Amino acid sequence: MKVKNRNTKREKRVIKKRLKIAVFIVLFIGIISAVFQYFKFVSATVYEESVSHLTEVFHQSDNMLRELINKNLTYLHMWGENLQNTSSEDEICDYIEKAQEDAGFLEFYFLSTGGNYKMVTGETGYLGLQGNLDDKITQRNDIIMNAALPGKSQMLVFACPEVNGIYQGFEYDAIAVAYDNADIVKVLDISAFQGNAGGYVVHSDGRVVIDHAPESWETAYNFIAVLRDHSGLSEDEIMTFSEELKQGHTGAMLVNLEGRNYYLIYEKVNIQDWALLGIVPADIVNASMNELQL
Repeated sequence: MKVKNRNTKREKRVIKKRLKIAVFIVLFIGIISAVFQYFKFVSATVYEESVSHLTEVFHQSDNMLRELINKNLTYLHMWGENLQNTSSEDEICDYIEKAQEDAGFLEFYFLSTGGNYKMVTGETGYLGLQGNLDDKITQRNDIIMNAALPGKSQMLVFACPEVNGIYQGFEYDAIAVAYDNADIVKVLDISAFQGNAGGYVVHSDGRVVIDHAPESWETAYNFIAVLRDHSGLSEDEIMTFSEELKQGHTGAMLVNLEGRNYYLIYEKVNIQDWALLGIVPADIVNASMNELQL
């Protein structure tokens, strides 16, 4: 009888022990599940807040870019009208010099449909515009193109084809002004994030118009190619992003480039088929939130 009682007590102790272990396991799983759900919720919240803030920051850059472009095209039409009424070469030189002081452009060109140019100094040459200039001049549309001259950095050229005439024996079909890429970058400069923000202005097919990437990055000619060569995105994800650019959509994504996560913000620019891409390291954007979360 005593043996039976001892066995019963032993069984009860075993059952209690197993019950405690089971309760502990359930609580442990519950805590782990709660922590996981918490981090999932906080991460989603941080992402949404960061994207909202970044979209606002880069939208300001977009506005500054459009303001620069509209200002220069407006100036070109005004200068063209005044040049049509000016015949003296000295007066033309003085007028263009004053215009350069007011607008801050790098160079002024009298431009032919073939891409040849003449400057007020008498210098001539070929402006390596990246696009079909002949068709655009024929259509009499305002022109914005990249250009490259031997030994010089890439430039952004604004041209007005509503003006034509002859200057120092050179027959021109448009007037144009050029800005160095670095001058355009200053307009897009973003002081937030300790200077770590960068980006591009691209065509809908990814071709780079303005390069404002971090200094440590190589010069890029097509941003889609950058994603293929340096990101962890699948081809389907890259094609989805490419389609977003073609459709002129605005959005955001988190992308890993060379082992570091970046927020990529993209926004349609109402100039041709351009889009503004903003790039900021995620750890810098989320620094304060990560500390709070920890």
